Amino acid sequence: MRAFSRALACAAAVLTVILSVPAFAQDEGSSKPTRRTDAQKQEDANVDKAYRAAIKGDKSLPSTKVDPWRTVRDDDKKDKR
Repeated sequence: MRAFSRALACAAAVLTVILSVPAFAQDEGSSKPTRRTDAQKQEDANVDKAYRAAIKGDKSLPSTKVDPWRTVRDDDKKDKR
């Protein structure tokens, strides 16, 4: 019984190591941040500005009405009874 529990513990340890190996394979080796160009910084600022305006409900952004049922509805306006 003692040999079985030792073998089971060893198998569990080996299985843990084997399952953790793919996680190390995803690491690219260096986690240094890259430098961003001024154009990239400006693009990020524009995206952030548009996002904040959309969150606030700013009316300076063009609004488009979307009708998801446009292909289902008839063009005729029928009386509802």
